[in-house]
Amino acid sequence: MKDVFVLFVILACAGVCMAEATFSGYANTGTTVMFDQDKTFSTSAEVRLEGAWKYGKHSAVEAHVLVTSALQPLDPFTAFRSGSVMDRAAGELMGDVLSYLDSSTLAIFSSSSDEIDRFVRHLPYSSFYPHDNVALDRALVKLFTKRFDLYIGRQMMGWGTGYAFNPTDIWNVKNPLDPKAPKLGVNALRLEAPFGAMSGISAIVSPGTDPRHSNAGIRVKTNAGRFDLSVCGMYAMSADAELLGLPKKTMAGADFAGQIFDVGVWAEGVLVNPVYSGMGYSDFDSLYAQIDAGMDYTFETGIYVMAEYYFNGLGQKKSADYSGADLIRMFGGEMDGFARHYLMLGTSKEVVAHITLSLFGLVNLNDGSGVILPGIEYLFSDNITVKVNGLISAGSRKNSEYGSAYHSLNLKVTGYF
Repeated sequence: MKDVFVLFVILACAGVCMAEATFSGYANTGTTVMFDQDKTFSTSAEVRLEGAWKYGKHSAVEAHVLVTSALQPLDPFTAFRSGSVMDRAAGELMGDVLSYLDSSTLAIFSSSSDEIDRFVRHLPYSSFYPHDNVALDRALVKLFTKRFDLYIGRQMMGWGTGYAFNPTDIWNVKNPLDPKAPKLGVNALRLEAPFGAMSGISAIVSPGTDPRHSNAGIRVKTNAGRFDLSVCGMYAMSADAELLGLPKKTMAGADFAGQIFDVGVWAEGVLVNPVYSGMGYSDFDSLYAQIDAGMDYTFETGIYVMAEYYFNGLGQKKSADYSGADLIRMFGGEMDGFARHYLMLGTSKEVVAHITLSLFGLVNLNDGSGVILPGIEYLFSDNITVKVNGLISAGSRKNSEYGSAYHSLNLKVTGYF
């Protein structure tokens, strides 16, 4: 932890002496209350320190230190109703974990979910639950030439044009219930080469423990009239994915964003070919598609509206088929929900000066469940915002994806510097 701060201080001192330096960041604190039987509270805080050093016209350094503290962590087992789809999937997943234990260890457990639950709840608090953490979320060197730019190190990357869903983005695991959450840094080598005023190629390699356990992608983008277009190809197989039992994948995708009259439109899609043990890259029996498409519009009155549809070819058609394996795919970023069809609708408006109201909803079209996400944001000053967001679940509490979630309320205060 101290080493990270020392490194940042060294870079800061070097920047003051040798380069054009800029510093910024933010601090926030949040409190969430879940309306379960115990009215469970959780509290967290986060500080980000951002530094950028520019050395002439041809190089730069960027470093972000991210400090997070789970002041009152949320017990993950309180997030889902007992006996719900999520609870059953998590129990199945834990059963798979226990199956790897030796026979003498397994002998202390019965086959009941209560025994499994008690076992997991008594794992060391510091190893299982959220805890204080200091990390270099950005640490990269930028090299600029006439023909291309090169970015080396831990950096933020995001492909695709979707709002709540980004099927072409293999670099991040996205939560559709929190689409604006910051993307975490990825260790990578990225080359950006322009050709023309609004076209270019991006090539990325995110190295793993060896070439086989690495992610890589190439993306070509251009512009046609009022539309930005791109096509991409990716290979994904990290050590984490193999640990979770996920297959290596080759992928081909495309996306666009633009305007039709005054209506904003976007779409992205990807074809995924997972290669399981014993398969070759020419085997397409497991090929599936993921597609996202949306539109938005702002009325003259200032009311903003949007709609987005997501098709997940890897998802299930019936809630009875939701399983621990699906939960692993979601953890690994292979899909953003249990089911195949999702719809998000939303609206927002600044009702009075500095106060914006919003209302978004996400629906699982297969099992009929959904969440309503009301919010209010108050711009207290140029540097301080106060947000209150709610989550209201709807649907079968035992047989749907979103109906199993408890209602919750979150207060978040952020100060920028």
